[in-house]
Amino acid sequence: MFRTVFAIILLIAFVALQGCYKEIIYDENPFLVRKQALDFKGLETSGSSLFPGDTLFITAVAIGDELNYNWHSDSGILTYDGNKAFFISDVAGEYQVYCDITDKYGNHSSKTVLVNVAVELIFETINTSDTLIPLNHTTQLNALASGDGLSYNWTSSGGNLIFDKEVALFYASTTGKYVLTCVVTDKNGNQITRSLIVEVAPSFIYKSLTAAQDSIVAGNYTEITADVLGANLKYDWKSNPPANIVGEGNVVLFTICHADIFEVSCKVSDQFGNYEIKSILIKVTN
Repeated sequence: MFRTVFAIILLIAFVALQGCYKEIIYDENPFLVRKQALDFKGLETSGSSLFPGDTLFITAVAIGDELNYNWHSDSGILTYDGNKAFFISDVAGEYQVYCDITDKYGNHSSKTVLVNVAVELIFETINTSDTLIPLNHTTQLNALASGDGLSYNWTSSGGNLIFDKEVALFYASTTGKYVLTCVVTDKNGNQITRSLIVEVAPSFIYKSLTAAQDSIVAGNYTEITADVLGANLKYDWKSNPPANIVGEGNVVLFTICHADIFEVSCKVSDQFGNYEIKSILIKVTN
């Protein structure tokens, strides 16, 4: 009986001592250094893309004991300090930046980030030869833009507008001023908006009267053009002093066999009785 009781007391004491020993080792021993597992969570960047010459900031987010960071890229310029890296490239394209982390125990983990260096979105202007047009006259507009994967969205404050990518056609059956707008978007979501005003006049637009050569030798020809916007127009050509005008419509040929200075005029009129006259001087020498 005494031996049994003594054995039970020893067992209880042993268990108590073991419990205290474990508690001291894991919870109260200030000299015990716990081993922290390497956990490479990922690479964080300052943006999804950049333009040539710009700098992208990259941070390696990781935990572990005495971490060592080894960075490299397949191209471009990469500089780094610890878990911070800086990438730059003057050439558009896609690049991979790698980071390999090693801890004090020899464990390592790697992560890769794809860097997109995009051509900068540039939208210079909306180009058109005519911002003043007559009723129902179609004018063409061109969006002068450059960049990666561009898309174009055209709108108008009125009138009729059709477009295909960077080219748009506009006309209106009512006079007034119309705002035409184009939004250009690149593949990275960058946007630039440009607008211009097209005025629609009630009558034709007589832009100019020009000669291919305003000085010719007697017996030679020069071409004269009346640049007019409109439909169903009539062209009446005259020369003072009289000379030979060959052709009809808005383009004619002028010639004469003797020297002089000639005033050539063209009267343009429409079906409603509206008209306008422009003149130029042609010098003829022997």
